[in-house]
Amino acid sequence: MLEALIAILIVALGILGLVGLQARAMQDTDESQFRSEAAFLASDVISRMWISDRDTLAADFATGAGIPYTDFVTVVQRRLPGSTTDPTITVTQRGATPATGFDVLVTVFWRPPSVFSGSPDHQYTMAATVRSN
Repeated sequence: MLEALIAILIVALGILGLVGLQARAMQDTDESQFRSEAAFLASDVISRMWISDRDTLAADFATGAGIPYTDFVTVVQRRLPGSTTDPTITVTQRGATPATGFDVLVTVFWRPPSVFSGSPDHQYTMAATVRSN
């Protein structure tokens, strides 16, 4: 009888472990989805920079600047959960003229639903050079 109780206890602990493992796997899947979404959004804004006017690139896309930046913030807030920080875009001209290109740094922030409200936001940063071919 005692051996049967011990066997039931061991099986119950194993099942609890599997349930915890499954819950953690689902949480990691959600977090990877948000990370890939952040990568897509950063790549998307950089591709928009490639097709925009180089003379107004910093004025349009730098943090707190023009309409393309505010549109990007709106899309990020719609597609990524719970961020308390707006995305940042740093646009630095490489040389004396816009024809020499720009170094761009895009950082996107989000907070997955599984993270406590006091925790810092997760972030994804992408760097690129935007210039004429």
